Amino acid sequence: MEDFIRLLSSNEGDSYLITISEETSLLSKETLQIIGDVKVVGIDLRRLIGSTSTSIEMLTSIENVIADYFLNHNDVMIFYYCDFINPIPHTYKKDVPPQEYRSNLFRLMFERYVSSHNVDNVHLSIITVQGTEETFYFHLIYRECHAHLAPVISQDINEGYGK
Repeated sequence: MEDFIRLLSSNEGDSYLITISEETSLLSKETLQIIGDVKVVGIDLRRLIGSTSTSIEMLTSIENVIADYFLNHNDVMIFYYCDFINPIPHTYKKDVPPQEYRSNLFRLMFERYVSSHNVDNVHLSIITVQGTEETFYFHLIYRECHAHLAPVISQDINEGYGK
């Protein structure tokens, strides 16, 4: 599968790169066999330029790119791992770690999109894995027809990543 790449720029001069590509590195060979022809694609979202808070317009653009990709590819499930390395601007005063903040933001963006666009039969599962010093958050977006695969992927992530 060829990577899907989009570059987004804001009026404020910020620049973001979205890459969607097949994700096989976090899943076991057994799980990949179970899911068969369904592709699990990962989202890599990087800020290339800028350091201020991301505007609501940019967040909307990001969610639209991801949703358009998903809605135009019936054989995919989207997998998103929330980054914990890069700090979040203007959240240094909060007691929320960057990864949890991103997880909450991604969930809210998903809920807002499906509600405002009347999208049915699409679900979001949040997989949490407790690390030695932090909690890791993984998001899985899937159609109702793939709902039977979500627990398989969740269990695989917990068993493989949670070691």
